[in-house]
Amino acid sequence: MDFMSGLKFAVVGYGRMGKIVEQVLREGDEHISGIIDPAVDGLDWKDDSLNETDTAICFTSPDAGYEATRRILGEGVDAVVATTKFYLKPDGSENEEMLQEFDELARGNGCRMLYASNFSVGMNAFWKMLKPMADMMAKLGYDVGVEERHHKGKADVAGTAKTIGGILLGAYPDKDELNFGGCERKRKDGEITVVSTRAGYIPGTHTVVFDSPVDSLEFTHRVRDPKIFAKGAIDSAYWVRDQESGLYRITDRL
Repeated sequence: MDFMSGLKFAVVGYGRMGKIVEQVLREGDEHISGIIDPAVDGLDWKDDSLNETDTAICFTSPDAGYEATRRILGEGVDAVVATTKFYLKPDGSENEEMLQEFDELARGNGCRMLYASNFSVGMNAFWKMLKPMADMMAKLGYDVGVEERHHKGKADVAGTAKTIGGILLGAYPDKDELNFGGCERKRKDGEITVVSTRAGYIPGTHTVVFDSPVDSLEFTHRVRDPKIFAKGAIDSAYWVRDQESGLYRITDRL
């Protein structure tokens, strides 16, 4: 993979995806200034850990996401945040107050933050196409649900699935809540069900099901190689470096 040269990267979070980010950076002959693992070191990493860093790529646990992001931006380092859930409310919507805090912190320290629940280019195209499709299917009277599949080690409902759920809630005026797998009871009329499967080594599959009494339509995105998430984050780091200080969503890049 051929990235432009010049940026110095820190990998923040060294679980499954952090290791893949490191691999992709090395394959692209990128400069790695350091690897920080809050799961091992906590959030008290050395004050000079980011001194030689332009951009930190964050695949931490959701528990570490808020403090790690604050720490990175506070040191004037760009943050490409792939960690999900910590900036989402229980209903899957974004915590605007937290994001405003990050925006002000980035502007005050002359750096940038770009975040996404999924850095796959294909998934971002999926989101863009889903909104008009969902608007149309809702008007046609189709019911809707979401299915997501990941590897056996994933510990939470995918942030990508929550983003999909948020798009659908915006399209269906009679829906006001996401039901994350509560299938031991009848679904409420105002809910959209998001069900999860965990098996083997699945890197990520998301399907939106539109159903009517006479037919069904399924819209699916399937990841073949999790390197796509790392590559998308690295490409985004170069894009956001050319922007003014502040907060950016992946949709700003698109």
